Amino acid sequence: MITLLTVIRKKPEVSAEEFRHFMRHEYGPTYQALPQTRAYVQYHLTDLAADGVEDPIDAIVQISFESEEAMAEALATDAYKQAHKLREHYMRETSAGIHSARVDDIVTFV
Repeated sequence: MITLLTVIRKKPEVSAEEFRHFMRHEYGPTYQALPQTRAYVQYHLTDLAADGVEDPIDAIVQISFESEEAMAEALATDAYKQAHKLREHYMRETSAGIHSARVDDIVTFV
């Protein structure tokens, strides 16, 4: 299984309400509908560490696929390409706005 965590920053001109509506009702359902998706969770945030150095983090998304091949298959679909195009209106581009990382290890203490 491959799991990605993606930190997302919305565009400054988009309200938190607009952004969260988009994520819940347009963007998220795209991944839910992909047969390759094993898990998809959105965390909508109020960034408490915002010190003005960087824009606040608005969401973190956790998505899992059975394999890297399944992930590549999902990202090649027309549904994903459409969602990618839609997000341009809501999310900052580049790694400052959409930054994904693969989970290599999970350590649980509690």
